[in-house]
Amino acid sequence: MNQATPFKKDLVLVGGGHSHVQVIRMLAMKRALRGIRVTLISDESTVCYSGMLPGCLAGLYRTDEMEMELRPLCTWAGIRFVRARVAGLDPTIQQVHFEDGRPPLAYDALSINIGSIPRGMDTPDVREYAVPTRPLGLLLRRVHQFEENHRPDGQPMRIVIAGGGAAGVELAFAMHSRWGERFAPVQITLVESNPTLLTGHNPRVAGVIGRYLDEKGITCLTGLRVAGVDESGVHFDEHPSLPCDFLLWATGGAPPGLLKRTNLATSDSGFIRVRPTLQVLGYDNVFAAGDCIEFPSRSLPKSGVYAVREGPVLARNIHAWLENRSLVPYKPQTSALALLMTGTRNAVASRRLISSHGPWVWRLKNWIDRRWMRKFEPSLLPPMDPAGDSHTANKEVDRDADEAAMRCAGCGAKVGSTVLTGVLDELEVFNRGDVRIGLHDADDAALLEIPPGRSLVQTVDGFRAFTGDLHLFGRIALVHAASDLYAMGADPHSALVTVTLPYAEKHLVANDLRQLMGGIAEEARRLRITLLGGHTSEGSETAVSVTMNGLTDSDAVFRKGGLRTGDGLILAKSVGTGVILAADMHLKATGSWVDAVFEGMLLSNAEAARILAQAGIPAVTDVTGFGLAGHLAEMLEASGTGAEIEVGRIPLYAGAAECLAAGVESTLAPSNREHLQKRWQVESEPSAAETSILDGRDAILYDPQTSGGLLAGVPPSDIEDVIAKLRDAGYERAACIGRVTDRKRHLKIF
Repeated sequence: MNQATPFKKDLVLVGGGHSHVQVIRMLAMKRALRGIRVTLISDESTVCYSGMLPGCLAGLYRTDEMEMELRPLCTWAGIRFVRARVAGLDPTIQQVHFEDGRPPLAYDALSINIGSIPRGMDTPDVREYAVPTRPLGLLLRRVHQFEENHRPDGQPMRIVIAGGGAAGVELAFAMHSRWGERFAPVQITLVESNPTLLTGHNPRVAGVIGRYLDEKGITCLTGLRVAGVDESGVHFDEHPSLPCDFLLWATGGAPPGLLKRTNLATSDSGFIRVRPTLQVLGYDNVFAAGDCIEFPSRSLPKSGVYAVREGPVLARNIHAWLENRSLVPYKPQTSALALLMTGTRNAVASRRLISSHGPWVWRLKNWIDRRWMRKFEPSLLPPMDPAGDSHTANKEVDRDADEAAMRCAGCGAKVGSTVLTGVLDELEVFNRGDVRIGLHDADDAALLEIPPGRSLVQTVDGFRAFTGDLHLFGRIALVHAASDLYAMGADPHSALVTVTLPYAEKHLVANDLRQLMGGIAEEARRLRITLLGGHTSEGSETAVSVTMNGLTDSDAVFRKGGLRTGDGLILAKSVGTGVILAADMHLKATGSWVDAVFEGMLLSNAEAARILAQAGIPAVTDVTGFGLAGHLAEMLEASGTGAEIEVGRIPLYAGAAECLAAGVESTLAPSNREHLQKRWQVESEPSAAETSILDGRDAILYDPQTSGGLLAGVPPSDIEDVIAKLRDAGYERAACIGRVTDRKRHLKIF
């Protein structure tokens, strides 16, 4: 992020719930983020809207229609997104801890919106045999997995739903619509521990719902508490067991496990206790909203309606606290309108003594839900107003901007020694005996001993940050830099790191440096690379450059030359990182596409290099900024050969084809295309696979890659064996994408 105004405070949002998406949208729209750096932490980059889940299961909505994409929302708002699981919170020292072992993230203000989990998950064997209804994304995945694996045998398919509240009733209707014909005959049973269904709703609503259940043949058992489950079915203390093929656990809300690891005040039922201002009791700088909270004066139903209503108050109060202004109380409505789905375009309205049902209720619910989702649709997000509407005084903003512009250059732009030393002292570094002077020595440069008979291989690479998750960015930067050494057949030995960070308050700079260097050090330990030292400086945006040293036997070096006519061209990893990252910048990429790209970037080329070396392959390179065609051309020029490429065989990251077909491309792609086509004869020929190839069939060839895969020329007799070994080693999309020809400076595309 290129920030003109220096950051002064860190706001961290834990959870991508219905309240937090409103906080992000409202703070961004009000231009309330000047000097405030915001980070959203979520274990999923795509979250589901609870109001549309029953309709989605019933087939009334596509899955993407009920999904909120957190990454594009954060990109639009100019905030950082970190996909990670939170292990604990320490409000005393103001830190968020992670399950993956990355350094803790410090904050000045914190907000928690992580929902709830189904009650009774500790019932014997429920976690093993039941499908919990929260989180919603997990529920959808489990339903799809069951559909893929279930083989009807002519016997009734038995579905049991534990929980007779609104969620359980709606799921019963939804599963009847979804599976009633597909797996017919189907037996659906609702089990409720209370004497009646829909506790808290008026009897007229329960009566209407009861008639709909009877019409669909859904059985209801009330007054029964589940004692345990196993592979044969559901068991009770004083009732015969219920055999089942699919068990949905739709009980009331319980606190997530994280709340036990927060050191925050909780109620007897385990939820975070908050004041009317949504501030957590005992901590003015910690806020919470949604299903995970409880007010001392009143217990609210665990319903998305309240989380939605709390969102605007939460956004206002967080902003007010950061600017030392007065906060306002959240005043929950005395009762909420519930619109219950019946699995078809028909619904039941319930509020106090009000009860109504019919298609018009469904139309009302559909209008409300779609209007809500449109607020967060990436393509419909309003353009940001540069003039803004901030409560911050203009003079203060101007003063901050002037101070940022007047920062010293030269060595005066280095990160302060207090921050730097504090962060580096925390790093766990892989040590080598042949590093005589390194990171923790107070000398001016590193001193290495090169073993006799070995050659030193050096490379340098770097780029500006493409994600706000600096720990992830550091990991990818290190893996990417090491790739050049693997492409030469060298073993990475040591590295020097140059880091540029935007000017901010000292504790924010330390937070960034800790995350970034923590990620670099983590991958360095994994790849057995010693960090020797480096350099830090201030700049307009975050960037990393890595100088990498490697060692190799002189006769074991891979070269770009050495391709022979007839060799198969094997690519170890998928391509498409450039276009996916470009789409992400333009709010056109889904979270799953970006997640897959980041996962691929973290896949080191170490094992691929070992496999190619064992096979005696001499001609190898890695595919990076010049794209697949550019790096292939370098190999062909060095070998005096040409090539034929089958575009349909090129492994692509999910979403790459769709993005290219929509006209999205990286800013470097046109230059890559121009450079090749000026120097090479590029011939394109239609193929039988035309229908499966994207418009502008060759566009993927010029897409610049970050941490791309190795490309090698393999003799025809070894192609199948090399691909099999690559796939066994984790390069699941490894493929032969073409062959080498004897036509110099000629590239034919099928």
